[in-house]
Amino acid sequence: MKTINKITYLLIIAGLLSITACKKEEDKPVNTHDDAYGDVITKKMMMMGNAKYVPIFFAGAEGIVADGSSVKAPDGTVYDLHEFWAGPGLLTGNGNVGNTIPQAGTYTFTLKFSDGYVKTVTDVLEGEDTTVPQITVNYNANANPQTIDVSWTPSPEADFYCIKLTDLDMAHNKPFFKKPMIAKSQTSFTITLDGSNGWMRPVSELQNGTDYYVVVSAKKVESGTQVTGMSKNFEVNGCNKTTITYQQ
Repeated sequence: MKTINKITYLLIIAGLLSITACKKEEDKPVNTHDDAYGDVITKKMMMMGNAKYVPIFFAGAEGIVADGSSVKAPDGTVYDLHEFWAGPGLLTGNGNVGNTIPQAGTYTFTLKFSDGYVKTVTDVLEGEDTTVPQITVNYNANANPQTIDVSWTPSPEADFYCIKLTDLDMAHNKPFFKKPMIAKSQTSFTITLDGSNGWMRPVSELQNGTDYYVVVSAKKVESGTQVTGMSKNFEVNGCNKTTITYQQ
């Protein structure tokens, strides 16, 4: 009889512990990833003297993963998002290059997270155009340290400018140099090849005789949003680039 009572007691205790564990699991708050965002940007660029447009997508949040993350355009076309050089917590993607501004309207981002949570966020593309700056570059290879003097024509619509020095495969590689926010009143900038502020990769990684892009972007943010250099609220990006050949 004592043995039966002991077994009964143990079963009761086990049941209570199970109920308590379930209760704790139910009480555990769900992470709704409120830091998540999605942004669609019109990128305008010059190709063989002609203006081309492409929608660019960015999404970000802690714990975001590419597998299962996508964006749906107003016409129902779905584009996958993928990781890129910026590292964990950020995804990107793009639509097709065309001769006209990407369709305006609401873009719906479906974002997947490492804990299994799926979140939907939206961003509205207003369909604005911009003036692409024309750029002039003077590479001073004999200076010590070397410098790259960059000047450009103003873009009246721009809220600010961004300048970069990149590999020719700039979509998949981190820029060597990036100045993300230059005042809209400014139309020139000098990149000094000394590894100082703005350098994201060592100058020593530049290869003698290799071509690199100098890129100037005229950026406009969405109406009513704060002007920052962060890709969370861009509306349109007018981009132009030219090459230099690095000389050691």
